[in-house]
Amino acid sequence: MESSALIGKVLALTGEIEQAAALADWPEAARLAEIRSPLIMSLDAQQVQGSLDVIRSIVARDAALYANAQTTQVELQAEFTAAMRRASAVDKYQKTALL
Repeated sequence: MESSALIGKVLALTGEIEQAAALADWPEAARLAEIRSPLIMSLDAQQVQGSLDVIRSIVARDAALYANAQTTQVELQAEFTAAMRRASAVDKYQKTALL
């Protein structure tokens, strides 16, 4: 694949990953990242030098996505813990009601 086409594909996939993350579609974001990863790994030094600004942009966008994913993970863990506490309280209430 030509250098500019390869960088363009990586950039397009990065945009699609961002869109999936914005919709909280983490499985889709992961699927797209798996598609993008080998393309990034196939870049050689000349391609990187020729597209350094675009690659820096992709790296910055990835850092923002990673931060968003971490925040979402913490929020989901808190929601899960709260749901488990509620389920436990309901279970205790039902057991007490049967006495």
